[in-house]
Amino acid sequence: MAKILIVDDSKLIRRNLRIILTRAGHEIIAEAENGLQAFQEYEKNQPDLITMDISMPLMDGVAAVKKIVSQYPDAIIIMISAMDQKNMVMAAIQSGARNYIIKPFSPDKVVSVVNAALASVGKAVAASPQHSTLEDKQVLYPFYIEAHDANVRVTIKQSFASGHVKPLLDALQSFFNQKPLQVTFDFASVQIYEYSLIDRLIELMQTIKDNEGKLRVLAEDKKITRYVKSKGII
Repeated sequence: MAKILIVDDSKLIRRNLRIILTRAGHEIIAEAENGLQAFQEYEKNQPDLITMDISMPLMDGVAAVKKIVSQYPDAIIIMISAMDQKNMVMAAIQSGARNYIIKPFSPDKVVSVVNAALASVGKAVAASPQHSTLEDKQVLYPFYIEAHDANVRVTIKQSFASGHVKPLLDALQSFFNQKPLQVTFDFASVQIYEYSLIDRLIELMQTIKDNEGKLRVLAEDKKITRYVKSKGII
């Protein structure tokens, strides 16, 4: 269960998100009507995740993301946007938001995106230290995603296991509509002892290629890159 802050100037949207996320087992710790209130509520409540509307009075969602992330770089923020707000969504992603949901949304979509964002920083795997740094998260959790426009970097950690493949795919799917998509899988110093795990990741990589994405694989252990190349995926 995660503690969530809902930010939207629409009472109806806040109500719908509150019902969806509460039924999914999460706790709505606070709500805000604009970006300025969002920052104040974040400081006061330190939620695990924020859902953030784009267009709001006083301070819009993009400005709120910049303000929150500048002081809390490990904040997990999901943007809630209309179909015609792509440029603002991309600006929010570049400023530190993790993902986005397009209105009108379904309960399944909201829960999937929220849970994937939490899983991407280990919330579904282990409790997060109260004062963890970004570097701590990159060490402790099974994978970490960084995105700049359509360039996405996935850092795989030694703790990564087959059960983390689905959350990783869920987290990456939101980038599939960005072109030209370039995804880099960085295994760093990871040692792989079961190539069945690499096979699962290769299936994920194939999904990226099927969505017109380009792939790079980096690893200190050259057996990993040779194995992936032998499968014709890169």
